Amino acid sequence: MQPKIYAYIRISKDTSDAENQRHEILTYYNNKVSPEWVEEVVTGNSNADDRKLGELIERLQAGDTLVVADVSRLGRRSLDVMETGARVVKKKARLIACKSNLELKDDIGSEVMFFALSLAARIEREMISERTKAALNRKRSEGMVLGRPKGSTNINKTLLENEADVRRLVAAGVSVSAIGRAYKLNRRTVTVFLKAKG
Repeated sequence: MQPKIYAYIRISKDTSDAENQRHEILTYYNNKVSPEWVEEVVTGNSNADDRKLGELIERLQAGDTLVVADVSRLGRRSLDVMETGARVVKKKARLIACKSNLELKDDIGSEVMFFALSLAARIEREMISERTKAALNRKRSEGMVLGRPKGSTNINKTLLENEADVRRLVAAGVSVSAIGRAYKLNRRTVTVFLKAKG
């Protein structure tokens, strides 16, 4: 049986990040492989076993490859990343992190490097978080009001621009779901818009 390549993509919310990860992986392989894609929307704080990642590791066979765009996709905490790496190596499979051009094999050198990179990724995330918090605190201290004004709603721009057409569709008895499909929007978005507009 031919070894398989599994490409794991984890995103928290931003779907454009999924495409960035996909691009990173395909670029690593010069677009010459067709991996089996495993994608999920979940925070990195979740335990690997509670995610598709855990199921994927269980499926790995000797010689298979698990590839990620960056070590941070495996988890937020360095120890979680190391544990995931150890589980992959125990299965006699390879783990590749494209961004850092790192391959985790069953040797001490790659394990140390992998741990160092996952620790560096965690430090970078924490620094970004601290800088963001500091900037927000500074803006508040300067008197800037942050966030959406009280009482405002998030009215969809597309529906607002086509309000007359939307009202005609509603008057004609077209379902909210059909209106949503017509504008490539979720039914809930259309419902919120109609309630806000009375």
